Amino acid sequence: MAMKNVTYYVWCLPRPKSNKYRGGFPLHFEKKLLEFLGLDPKNALILHQFGGAGEYGLRVDLKREARPHIVADAHHLPFPDNTFDLVICDPPYSDELAESLYETPPLKFNRWTEEAVRVCKVYGIICLYHMLIMPRLKGTRLVSRIVVLGKVFSRPRVATILQKRPEGWI
Repeated sequence: MAMKNVTYYVWCLPRPKSNKYRGGFPLHFEKKLLEFLGLDPKNALILHQFGGAGEYGLRVDLKREARPHIVADAHHLPFPDNTFDLVICDPPYSDELAESLYETPPLKFNRWTEEAVRVCKVYGIICLYHMLIMPRLKGTRLVSRIVVLGKVFSRPRVATILQKRPEGWI
């Protein structure tokens, strides 16, 4: 099955910040992502669903130590439907990592991704940043996949870029 109008890219980016935060993006990832999407961080409403060390937008995280703007569960976001222009999701990559690195409960993929789609504006963008190739989510269309290469001896990541479609779209 051919995928129409889907683009694939490879970005080579420097190591994460030296702040020792586990799970940080490679340097310049967010800035490059916003440029790629044509979004101005001063005008776009951006949500980091798994807060961490995000540079732009509103950060939500379960862990107060991550210094989020809002302490909340990614499975139950405290925002109205269709709020954000961009939702960036960089979850723990497995239940084991959620527990061992972040001391958080296991993730429910279907639940947190439904929340990402729910709070994203129609025609807004959802970026799933993961070590696995993530699927297209219900109510979205696949726009791009970006393979992100970082420092030596690190695993590549994949940024799956999805666009939220109007309700009733298949």
